[in-house]
Amino acid sequence: MQPFIFNHTVRTYETDARGLMTISSLLNILQYGAGKHADLLGWSVRELHSTGKTWVLQRFTVHIEKQPADGERITLTTYPSGADKLLAYRDYKLENEAGETLVKATSAWVILDLNLRRVTPIPESVKSISTSFGPKILAQPGSRLRDWAPEAEPDREVPVFRVRRHDIDLNGHLTNVTYAEWGLEAVPDELFSRGMLKRIDIVFKAESFFNDRISSYIRPSETGEPGLTHFQHMLVREADHKVTALLETSWQQA
Repeated sequence: MQPFIFNHTVRTYETDARGLMTISSLLNILQYGAGKHADLLGWSVRELHSTGKTWVLQRFTVHIEKQPADGERITLTTYPSGADKLLAYRDYKLENEAGETLVKATSAWVILDLNLRRVTPIPESVKSISTSFGPKILAQPGSRLRDWAPEAEPDREVPVFRVRRHDIDLNGHLTNVTYAEWGLEAVPDELFSRGMLKRIDIVFKAESFFNDRISSYIRPSETGEPGLTHFQHMLVREADHKVTALLETSWQQA
């Protein structure tokens, strides 16, 4: 079985004020590769839709060695990397023209019954070949991300976002990448604009739909690689106070 390999030149509209690929663009290209490969394997979202089911991303862990720059040619390699009863795993690697690894990532996916809105078992046809493509690129995270009780911070306004029509994906809910964007909006300005994001780990907890209002909470974390600045993030729906996503990020100071 062959991995999916995709060559890409970073566009200006995919970069930030420093000319580096944004986390949104990075996650989008990883998910693009996942979708195209699933299509080739006969497991695409549209294929599942015909059976009343769909793929839903449950966790995405990305380690960034170096952000690709505007105009840089990069190569994405992605393939399934295992499966169990309820989760199918997929790994990713981004390299530059010199073969230098820029990004490693791993993801966990579930299959959702669209009528019942419940997770269903991974089919044997997926499990049977899910380890046939290559070795693990990045180990699955060993720890769980947990909810926490936000504390009032009079000196800091909590960002709040409304789900727009343009934020909705094929499954009729908020896009995965938007969760990451809204989580990162709570990062202090100086760190966000001058620091380097080295790691992001996202656990998707609940669907969000058109017109939902989502609050983005953040707090410092003491766990993680020494020498980096770490945060825990939590996205909460205002209407029912339900946690929709948990994130952990690690940053290198400028």
